Amino acid sequence: MSTATRRMMVSVLWRPPALSRGFATTAATHQVAAAEQRISEPKPVYEVPGPRVFPFLGTLPSMIFDKTFRVNAPHLYLLKMMKTYGPIFKFVLPFMPPAVVVANPYDTEALVRATMNNPVRDGFESYKKIRRDAADNYFENKTGLLTENGEEWWRVRSRVQPLMMRIKEVVAYLPVMDQITLDFMDRIASLQSQFGEMPSDFQNELYKWALESIGSVTLNRRLGCLDPNIAPDSEPLRLIKLVNQLFTSLNDAEFSAHIWMYFPTPAFKKLQKTHQEFLEIADKNIRETEAALLAQEPSDDRELTLMEGLLLKPGLSRKDVVTLMLDMIFGGIDTTSNSLGFVLYLLARNSEVQTRLQEEVDTVLGDHKGPLTPHHLANLHYLKAVVKESMRLYPTFLGTGRTLDKELVISGYLIPKGWQVMVMGTLMGRDEAFFPRAEEFLPERWMRDRPLGPIHPFSAVPFGIGTRMCIGRRIAEQEMYIFLTRVMQRFTVDYKYEDLEIMCRLMFSSASPLKFSFTERR
Repeated sequence: MSTATRRMMVSVLWRPPALSRGFATTAATHQVAAAEQRISEPKPVYEVPGPRVFPFLGTLPSMIFDKTFRVNAPHLYLLKMMKTYGPIFKFVLPFMPPAVVVANPYDTEALVRATMNNPVRDGFESYKKIRRDAADNYFENKTGLLTENGEEWWRVRSRVQPLMMRIKEVVAYLPVMDQITLDFMDRIASLQSQFGEMPSDFQNELYKWALESIGSVTLNRRLGCLDPNIAPDSEPLRLIKLVNQLFTSLNDAEFSAHIWMYFPTPAFKKLQKTHQEFLEIADKNIRETEAALLAQEPSDDRELTLMEGLLLKPGLSRKDVVTLMLDMIFGGIDTTSNSLGFVLYLLARNSEVQTRLQEEVDTVLGDHKGPLTPHHLANLHYLKAVVKESMRLYPTFLGTGRTLDKELVISGYLIPKGWQVMVMGTLMGRDEAFFPRAEEFLPERWMRDRPLGPIHPFSAVPFGIGTRMCIGRRIAEQEMYIFLTRVMQRFTVDYKYEDLEIMCRLMFSSASPLKFSFTERR
């Protein structure tokens, strides 16, 4: 079959939507390649374009010497590579499996389906090494759900998933999360009255709310983060500081030559020290929670806490549960607070969206004065669309990836077993080929009638997808829904400054002060 005939068949099989921005062209090119792939033989992996691969160093020199590359903004370099080489390119780092990078839902779906039964996710090697080298073998030669693969990952995942991913289990924490959020609304009102807007460190206030919320789940108690007189050297604020340092140190270690595998580099030493300090404080608090639970009188009427349920789960050791709680605290502070910072920014910049959201909250809550209920959250459809749309524009992480346990055709290339396939969700989410008017904040695109056209289910996956979906997704979503409901019920938010600058320390966050203004609605 000639090339001309193949392209004619492709044009019948698939027609791209109208394109208006530069990057969309690469996505459209990919769709042509994907359709051709069904007709012709896949090309070998050595034909995948990309920067020069040096012996031992891989593509690292092209990365660190490129003017667009910054350790705190790797997405800019990846965007340049995709614009330069097209919808798929090679990316090779020392001590890591060779990788191809893609940014489209079709390859994402193919990858997830092919690796559903064995979703190997390499990365966080420095984190794994620290835990394997921990003093007194604290982690018992295991590294936790975040970093394990294979049978060990599934042993833990299969046992914790029923307790953490079922809505019924998560809504048990709705009343305490709601009260924490109501307390935070009072904190916002106090700051607004004192400063006329939020102070430049408002992101840290969001961290306090996030720790107080996740602490209610992992530690089963209030930590006092929202106390206006909390001491700077208190354990909760030290935990927040350490988690921020952990993400920075982990980012520095992972986006550098992995020579720390053989001898400790300054970045690795800092990561190790920070992790140890975090471990000591978090472990102490977990032990206090265990002691308090054991001291309670048995009762048939009392619902088990998450920790109790996990400790009683056959096949899980106490250390499995402790490690999971540690990772929930580690991952539960920055993620939701950063995501909410972006949602507030987008609402402040799009008054018509904010007004519609306030109207929905007013309608669903009515004159209700008590705690939020599962019924309330179930009926806040536009609010959920607002969260989805915000996470499309500002996802939590760069993307997701898998290491192949068998060869797979991706974008017309045969990728061998042992290679990584990395899906850049942050690039895919802003692609006109998959999201018309991609740079606009349009939550209605997610409503049931899909007014802007159908959305591929694999085009926006901020929590991951499939068997390796983020284990804390339900908790994080509930926290965000409660927060936004209470903010919109009480305030109108505004932002009078220049556009936010973003940075990435493994996850995206604002590089600009979140100096919002909150005006009382009534």
